[in-house]
Amino acid sequence: MSTPDVPEVPDAEWQRLAGWTAVVSPISTLRQALIPAVIGAFGAGQANVLIGLLVAAGIAVFAAVAGLVPWLTTTFRVTPTHLEVRKGLFNRTTLTARLDRVRSVDLNSTLVHRVLGVTKVDVGTGVDEGQITLDSLTKEAAFRLRRELLHAAPEAPTEGVSTGSTTGEGSTTGGEVSTGATAEGEVIARLDWSWIRYAPLNLRNLAIALGGLAAFFGAFSDIIPWERTIGIRVQDGEINGRPVETLLHMLLIAIPIAIIVAALIWALGSCVGYAVRWWDLQVVREAGREGTTLRRSFGLTSTRATTVEEAKVRGATSTVGPLIGLAGGADLNLLTTGLDDNSPAVLPTAPERVVSEVGTDILGEDAFTVPLTGHGPRPRQRYWFRASVATAVWTLIALVPTVLVGVLADTWLWWLPVGMFVLALVLTVVGAELRHRHLGHALTDRYLVVRSGSYTAVRTALQTEGIIGWRVRQTFFDRRIGLAQVTAMTAASHEHVDLPDVPLDTAVALAAAATPRTVSDFLAARPQEGS
Repeated sequence: MSTPDVPEVPDAEWQRLAGWTAVVSPISTLRQALIPAVIGAFGAGQANVLIGLLVAAGIAVFAAVAGLVPWLTTTFRVTPTHLEVRKGLFNRTTLTARLDRVRSVDLNSTLVHRVLGVTKVDVGTGVDEGQITLDSLTKEAAFRLRRELLHAAPEAPTEGVSTGSTTGEGSTTGGEVSTGATAEGEVIARLDWSWIRYAPLNLRNLAIALGGLAAFFGAFSDIIPWERTIGIRVQDGEINGRPVETLLHMLLIAIPIAIIVAALIWALGSCVGYAVRWWDLQVVREAGREGTTLRRSFGLTSTRATTVEEAKVRGATSTVGPLIGLAGGADLNLLTTGLDDNSPAVLPTAPERVVSEVGTDILGEDAFTVPLTGHGPRPRQRYWFRASVATAVWTLIALVPTVLVGVLADTWLWWLPVGMFVLALVLTVVGAELRHRHLGHALTDRYLVVRSGSYTAVRTALQTEGIIGWRVRQTFFDRRIGLAQVTAMTAASHEHVDLPDVPLDTAVALAAAATPRTVSDFLAARPQEGS
């Protein structure tokens, strides 16, 4: 595509991808084609094994050849005002991005990239599907391109590095590049290995692991010979020749031991995963082309370095999970615009004190310890009422199997609804009280601060300059008790920040104080009470 205001630059300045792209791209394509190849080979192999192997080999060769196309056809250059990328074999495409529109630059290196000494570069332009990808560049060329896009004017390419030599020579070691990049800015956060104690407390990862384990055993339950493998024989009310009562006593000992062993394995796996992902984490503030930038780099087997303009940061969130909160930890995420992920994690789970300090440094204001204004007693009444209803519903659900078993088998499982009632009552009441205690908001000089949640508390600080509109909604029940559901609209993160169960007068006053120019016309047209 043509762009009239792009200055003409000699074709000699067009650069190619690194020579190792001829290896990285086919490997990536083969990985994507692995499942189709296996399915095709298996289907053809039903008739003839040789045909199946030939089909698999043909798919692999085709994928490898297709993977060479990006290296053969992709060129790029950086002019004083634009980044230009040409790619495509039959359909040639030219992508252009103004340098002042570049919002982020991500450097990603998988294990294959690291072995070959190359890096994948993703350039974010702040528009949907506007990311430009260059896979792969040598490390020196990737870091130089990042500096040209975000920090400085284009530099002359070093001979043998950015001209796309097929040998990949001229790339510097990761240690040399990292040292130079760190020296360019201020390190505002660095990984502390004492934080690894929070890794086993992440319930989300535990749920994913248990779900995957259950799915695995469910998929193979029909083909695994449990009786022959485990040696379980049930006959005449006995299991392996022993009375059931004896085995129940053994289970009382075996089950706790199994739970302890599983917890230890989970804790070890969580710590290893934490270390591999967040290895050598650094958050660095650097001087950019139009202001300061934040660069976050981390990873052991696969490394990632993300650079974003600090002017595009619209706020941050601090998330305190149930177990993590008891241990004094929290998670810190930014609210940004123009990124593929507009809620990037700044730190792994870390102490709340560290999260508050780093968040204050980035936001330029302490929005994580500022006192919050509660929403009064009416939300508590609503939450307790909902807890009562939920307890009743779960108890009724537990009564269904109790009645069915009692009628059909003349065995009344009275303990089932009683246990469900106690469990549901405790969980819902505690959740209701936590939700009310966590509910609150504050308005500082630059930020709207909101906290909500029950077992997981989320505190969000959003720049008032980043609020582009408000939505105040009242259901029938909201109007009866004088509450409103308020949403601050923004272009950052998920494009909205919710303030639940706010008294209506407080909601209107808060919107007027946070964005007076946006709400002034609405307030002027709003009919006065009693008129």
